[in-house]
Amino acid sequence: MRLRHAIAGSVLAAAVVLGAVPAAQAAPVGEFGAAAASCRTSWSDSNTYAAQCSGAPSRKFYAWAECNNGQIVFGQTKYANGSQSYAYCAGKGGFTGYGGWVV
Repeated sequence: MRLRHAIAGSVLAAAVVLGAVPAAQAAPVGEFGAAAASCRTSWSDSNTYAAQCSGAPSRKFYAWAECNNGQIVFGQTKYANGSQSYAYCAGKGGFTGYGGWVV
């Protein structure tokens, strides 16, 4: 159990360093001269995490999720025009509950 929490903490720290903030703390960061996308968790279940971004149709984003087998999976890259990106953990032990997005 301790190892699982340590691994989850490491994955979360790596996600923050890479610019992906957990869904509960997500805050879009805009580039100079570019509109900041507004993103949110749009769906999750035992195998899937989805994010939806809007307000910046020229910006791209993708969802990520941590699976119970320790893998991090990524959704398709989409434009932030109201589209959703889904990260799937089916066949990988299911979704741990840790997920987010990268703009």
